[in-house]
Amino acid sequence: MVSFFLSYRSGDDNTVARLLDDALTARFGSDSVVRDDQSAVMSAAELRRRLSASAALIVVIEPDPNRESASSLDSLPGLDHHMIAAARRQQVPVIPVLVDDAESPPWTRLPGARRPLGQRDYRRVRTDTARMDIRRLVDRLTRMVGAGTATAGSAIPLILSAEPMRWTLPRPSRGASMVIVYSTHQGALEVADNDRPMAWWHPGLVARYATRYEVDTSEHSVVVDLRLPATGGAYAFEASIAVGFRVTDPAQVVRHAITDATILVREFLLDTCQPITSRYAIDEVIHAEAAIDRRLGRDSSALYGVTLHLRSVRLSLDEQAARYVRERELQWERDGQPERAEQRLERGRLIGTIKEPDTAGSAGRVDHAVAHGRDAAGAIPTFTGPQTSSLPGATRAPGRLLVARAPTQVPAGRDLSVEVRLVSEGRSVHPDAVTARMRSFLVAEAGTPVTVTVHAPAGLHAEGPLQQTVLVVPDEDPDPIRFGFGARTPGLHRVDVTAWAGGTFLTEVSVEVSVADGGPFRDGQSKTAPLGATRARPGEVTMEVRFDGSRYTFQLRSDEALFAPVVESVTNPPNAAVENAIREMQQLAGGGSRYTATMTREVIRSAGIQLWSELVPADVRDQFWQVGGDMSAFTIATDHDVVPWELLYPLSAQRDAGFLVEQVPVVRRTYGQHRTAKVGLRNPRFVVPTKAPTGAHEEIATIRAILGAADSEPITRADELLALINSGALGATHFACHNTFSADGSFIDMDGGRFKPALLAEASIRKLLAETGPLVFINACRSAGVAPTYTKMLGWAQQFMSSGAGAFVGTLWAVRSDSSARFATAFYSSLADGATLGAAALAARVEQQDDPLDPTWLAYTVYGDPFATAAV
Repeated sequence: MVSFFLSYRSGDDNTVARLLDDALTARFGSDSVVRDDQSAVMSAAELRRRLSASAALIVVIEPDPNRESASSLDSLPGLDHHMIAAARRQQVPVIPVLVDDAESPPWTRLPGARRPLGQRDYRRVRTDTARMDIRRLVDRLTRMVGAGTATAGSAIPLILSAEPMRWTLPRPSRGASMVIVYSTHQGALEVADNDRPMAWWHPGLVARYATRYEVDTSEHSVVVDLRLPATGGAYAFEASIAVGFRVTDPAQVVRHAITDATILVREFLLDTCQPITSRYAIDEVIHAEAAIDRRLGRDSSALYGVTLHLRSVRLSLDEQAARYVRERELQWERDGQPERAEQRLERGRLIGTIKEPDTAGSAGRVDHAVAHGRDAAGAIPTFTGPQTSSLPGATRAPGRLLVARAPTQVPAGRDLSVEVRLVSEGRSVHPDAVTARMRSFLVAEAGTPVTVTVHAPAGLHAEGPLQQTVLVVPDEDPDPIRFGFGARTPGLHRVDVTAWAGGTFLTEVSVEVSVADGGPFRDGQSKTAPLGATRARPGEVTMEVRFDGSRYTFQLRSDEALFAPVVESVTNPPNAAVENAIREMQQLAGGGSRYTATMTREVIRSAGIQLWSELVPADVRDQFWQVGGDMSAFTIATDHDVVPWELLYPLSAQRDAGFLVEQVPVVRRTYGQHRTAKVGLRNPRFVVPTKAPTGAHEEIATIRAILGAADSEPITRADELLALINSGALGATHFACHNTFSADGSFIDMDGGRFKPALLAEASIRKLLAETGPLVFINACRSAGVAPTYTKMLGWAQQFMSSGAGAFVGTLWAVRSDSSARFATAFYSSLADGATLGAAALAARVEQQDDPLDPTWLAYTVYGDPFATAAV
C-alpha cells in the first residue's frame, strides 16, 4: 500500500493541505496519509518505520499573512528537522508544495536539516484552482510511485492478529506456517507448542494471558530497489536486491512489534550496503556488486526474530553516473584513441547504458546478465580487491610526482628561481631532486588542470605570480614552472610548494634557501611529493590560512573558480581575542553562565560573526559567497592553529545560514600531513590515565562496543604508549583523559611521567603511523591547542598528523564529560557505519545540539580528508 507523510503548519486555515489530504486518501486509501499531528504521538521507532514505508514526504508551505515577505522562514511548517534528515537517510523523496504566493526560501537561509526544501523542485497550488492543481499533483504522484505499489514493496504483515484475551475469543487460525504467541499479564511472551496445542477455549488462558498474537512463519520474498553511494558521493549505484525471509523467533517479532517486514528488510539492506558501495568508484560496479553479494551471501542474517537470506543482487549506475561514463567513452572515440574506443562496447555492457552499434537495424540490446557483470552462465567474475581501474583491458596510468628544486645557498641581493615539475613516475628527474608521489592521480582524457602555489617568507621577494595552473594530459608531462624571487634578507628561508585540483589538495613539498651577505651560490637538490587525489572533487572548498608573525595570507580554493591569494597585515596578533573567546565558551560549557538559552545562542553566534568579520578578509568573504551554493565540504588548511575556525558564522546583509559547521562537513588539514582516503579503526586501543575524568571507563566501554573491540586493559603508562607509537603498530587510539594546556604547550599526566607532543618527534620524522593511518581521538579539554616551539606551532594534531595518522579529533576548550561522551559516541557510530570523516563530524555536531546552553558541539576540531572513510 502506498503511503505519504504530510506536513503543514498547525493552527492555520490550511484549506489546501486539507484538500490534498482528502485527495491522497481518496486515491490511495484511508491509511495512506501520516500527518504531523499523528507523528507527534508516535514513538521514534514507529515514526522511522512509517517514514521508511512512505513514497514521499510532502511539505506544504503556506504564505504568512502577518509578514510582508511571502518567503519568510516562519511560513515553513513546524516539521521536526530530524524527520527531514531521516527522510534523506532513508532516500524518501521530499516534495515541497507552495501555496499561492508563498516563495521558496533561499536554501542558504535554511538550517542544515531543512535544506532539502530549498534544493528541490516546488509544486505550486493556488487556492482559486486548488482542486485542479491538486488533481494534477496526485496524478503526478501516482505516476511517480505506480498505482498501488509502495516504495519498499507491498506490505508483508508478520503479526496477523493481536486479540485481547476474553471468553468469547474466536478460534485461532490453523496451519503449519502460523504460530500463536501469548503475552502474560506480567509482560512475558510464550510461544504455543503446535505439537501440543492447548484447547483454545481453556479457562486457564484468560487467567494467565493478556493478549494472543498470530504470527506468520511462512517463507516470503521481496525485491528492494535502493540508491547506493559510490566513492566520494558525487555519483551513485542503483541496486535491485532480492531476498527471502521467514520468522524464526515469533516472540522476538512480537516483542519488537514487527508489523511490516518490508520496512525492516529495506532498512537492513540500506545500513549494510551503503558502507560497502561507498568504497568503490563507478568504474568498479562489478566489484561493488560482488562485494554486496559476498557480504549478504555469507550467511543468513537474523533481524528481530526474522532470518533473511540473499537470492540475487543486481547493481548498475544511476542516470547521472551512466551519462558521465558514456560521455567519457565517446570522448575517447572522438579523440581517435582506438585502443580505448575498442573497450567502449564492453564497458557499456558492464553499466547497461551504452548501446552497441545498430548493425541490424534494431535498437541494439544488451543482454541482462552481461549488463550486470555476469557471464552467460550467470557467474560473477572473481573479486581480487578494489583497483584503481577495474574495467576490462584498462591499465593503471603511471603515478605522478610533484618535483621542486631551488638553490640551497644564495648571496643577498641575487635573484633565484624555484623550478616545479609534474613528472610521470619512471621518467628522468634531476639527481639532486627530492620527489613525492601523487598517489592515484587519474588524468581526465581532456586533461586535468592542476594549480601550483608557492609560499615564501618576506625575506624572499616575489618577482612574479605565486600561483600558476598547468594542464596535465595523459601520457605527457607539462613544461616546468618557474617562480622567481629576490633574496633580500639574510637567513634560512623555507618555500612551501602545494598542488591543487580545484579545491582538492593533492600534495606538497618544501625547499629551503639560505641567504647570506657575500655568500656563495649553490644549486640544491629537488624535493618531490606524490600527487594524492584522483581529481577535483565537486564542491570541495579549501581555505588556506598562513601567518608569518606580521601578516596573514588567505586563499580560497574551489573547482568553481580560481582566486588569487589575499594578504593582510595585522598590528595585533589575534591571540588575546582568541583566548577571550575560548574562555567565554569554556564558561558556557561549564554551566557557569547566567544566560538564558536564547541569550546563550546569541553570545555564541556573536563570537562566530565577529571572527568571520574581523579575521576573514572582505575579498575572501565575497569569494565564499560565490562558491558556497554548491559546497560539499570545507577544509581549513593552516599552520597557525590558535584560531577556533569552527566558530565561524558566515553572515552578509542577504545571507544567514548559521554556523559554518552546521552547513557542511568542516575539517582541518595541517601542512605536512599526508593525504589518505582511509582512516584506520582497526586494533583500537584506549588511553585512560589513573586520574581519569568521571565516566571515562563508561565512555570507552561504549566505543569499544561500537568498534567491536575485544576487552583489554587501557593504557595508563606514558612509556607504554610511546613504545606502541614508535613501533609503527598503533591502531585507532581513543584518549579519555585530562589534558593540561598552557602557553608552554600541552601534556597528559600519566603513570611514569607526562606525555607531551614533543615526544612524537621520532614518529613525525619517520612517519611511523603512515602504514596503519589510525584515527587518534583525544577527548579532553583543549587537546587541539598549540604552543610555539622553535620555528613552528606544535600541538597534538600537528604531531599526530605529521606522523601519518589518518585523522585526528580534539577539543578547543574544556568540555562537559557527559557531552563529550555523547559526541564521541555519535562520531564513532557514524564513521563505523560508513559515513565519511566530514559527515561523521557533522552528524555528531547535530546530535549534540539538543542542549542550547552547551556549546560543546562547536568545541571539536577534526583533521583529515573530509571524504575519507573508515578502514575496519
